[in-house]
Amino acid sequence: MNWNEQLRPVHPSQVVGNEQFVRDAEGWESTGNYPAAILLTGGPGTGKSSAANALSRTLLGNAYNDMNTLWSNASDDRGITYIRDEVKNFVRLSGIGTKRKVVVWDEADGLTPVAQDACRGIMEKYADKVLFILTANYADKIRPAIKSRCTVYTFSSVSPQQGALHLNRIEGVPVEWSNYYEDVVEYHDGDLRASVAALQSCPKTADAIEQFIASNKNDDDWWEYTTTHKFNDLRENLLTLLDSSGDKLSFMNKFHRNIRKHFDMDADTTFVIMEVWGDMMKYVHEWGGSGESYVDVLVARLKNKMEVKT
Repeated sequence: MNWNEQLRPVHPSQVVGNEQFVRDAEGWESTGNYPAAILLTGGPGTGKSSAANALSRTLLGNAYNDMNTLWSNASDDRGITYIRDEVKNFVRLSGIGTKRKVVVWDEADGLTPVAQDACRGIMEKYADKVLFILTANYADKIRPAIKSRCTVYTFSSVSPQQGALHLNRIEGVPVEWSNYYEDVVEYHDGDLRASVAALQSCPKTADAIEQFIASNKNDDDWWEYTTTHKFNDLRENLLTLLDSSGDKLSFMNKFHRNIRKHFDMDADTTFVIMEVWGDMMKYVHEWGGSGESYVDVLVARLKNKMEVKT
């Protein structure tokens, strides 16, 4: 079983970091007074989806089931047809064994503007029957009319110490692993989902995590290749990063975490690279070609910018 699913919190008290949300969620549970809608924003792996899951289970209790919960990944189900056909049909029916049902729009920043407008109307009409929970990596892509109807929380990356507490919940692994949990979280810039996935991919041997940390110390080779104009080497390096990331969005988010480490070293160059990164992020969902072609174009743009800079 996927370890991230095994470790997913079932109660807000198990959510790592993001203390204000945890305190408020525990208050809602004790009083029974939940907001009309909740928007959880922040970068990947900061616990937004986990918090939505824990909140849904806490509100519904024994009534938590598919009849009372609709979980949608809005980056996949992005259009107005889905909102009208699936979501609207779900919210029209009363909950079974509960006064309020739950609709989770995961990655709601992936919804089209027209779909967001439809969501707003549904949220207004059915707020007394449904708790709407939205998550978004990019808060500025959520329309103001939706934000104004939500209680908003911004999730941040957890500290290595907080993340290690979460990783210590993993069962059936060598005890030596716990000595390196803070290093794993720091390497992944506080992204718990990526940290857990990395651990699950390792051999279950006592020295596996120590070797993982050692083998990834050269993760910043791309910086040398970029600044010394070794763009063929850069292409190979980023293709390897793409393979290990699994998809374009995860690849770009990991690349961004690597870029940020260099602001103190050379801010001017880092800003140039960030500009290219930002331009390519516009196409991360709509890219019609392969992942390899995406990397090729990214490297081509970096080459042009770096040569102009020099």
